[in-house]
Amino acid sequence: MPQEPPPGDLALALAKLSEITAVGIAEIKGSLALLVQRADHSERRVDELAKRMDADRAAAEARDDALEKRADAIERDAVTRPQLAERTRQIIATVGLMVTAAGVLITLIFGLTR
Repeated sequence: MPQEPPPGDLALALAKLSEITAVGIAEIKGSLALLVQRADHSERRVDELAKRMDADRAAAEARDDALEKRADAIERDAVTRPQLAERTRQIIATVGLMVTAAGVLITLIFGLTR
């Protein structure tokens, strides 16, 4: 038969076991509380970052829209090389015609005054 420890030793051992268990449970509770606090903090940070990201995305889309409108306006109002060449040709032709007309007038005026 196994020998039973004296009742005082058993009570002491149970008291130590109870103390160790209580300390262990307290440490576990503390660790869990810290983990919950960190998880809550992480969730708040994720929410803040998501809001910032949404705001940044909205601002970027607004800038993109504004730039797209500006590009459209520039494309609409821009003069192409062929258009510029045609305008230059017309200006040269008009100036040439004016010089010719001035030459004819000068010749007529000199012809009439002689």
